[in-house]
Amino acid sequence: MRLQKKICLSCRNFSLQETDSGVCKVVKGLASYPVKATEDTCDQWRDCGQQYFIRTGWIKGRLAKEQGHTVVTETGIIS
Repeated sequence: MRLQKKICLSCRNFSLQETDSGVCKVVKGLASYPVKATEDTCDQWRDCGQQYFIRTGWIKGRLAKEQGHTVVTETGIIS
């Protein structure tokens, strides 16, 4: 069994915005949430399960698209 790294990218409270950052929604209902890097950590980390792999796939596709590459995924082609 592979242990998940306790970083923002694999946290249930994290909402990915860009390829390298997102917002932390530990405290609900704020007008603006604090921006965090995907590799940041905190003591309120909660495992997001399968969402981690969805996020990493989105990042890979986004980076490939920015570089002008075509990426074939399980759900289709990103160009």
